[in-house]
Amino acid sequence: MYRVIVTVKEVKGHCDIHKVGDRFIVEDGQNLTLDTAKSLCIYALAGLIPLFPALSKDLPKEDWMSAETQYLQCIDPGPERGGGGTVIFEVKREKVT
Repeated sequence: MYRVIVTVKEVKGHCDIHKVGDRFIVEDGQNLTLDTAKSLCIYALAGLIPLFPALSKDLPKEDWMSAETQYLQCIDPGPERGGGGTVIFEVKREKVT
């Protein structure tokens, strides 16, 4: 099993919810804990949720999801549709022993 650690690496523009350095952790593919983050945007969560079960398991080395670190962008629609800025998340897999 892998622990998935998600950290806000960059905020382009303005986001009312996420700040650089905010972090949350997913254990067992389903247990989300806010670490340094005080809250979590539902747009960000909607974009990340489908990845957690797969990222939490052993994967073949040739699978793109097996990379130790990945960067993903929030799916927030942006200010023109009432959303915030562009948030870039660093997603790390950490082997749990």
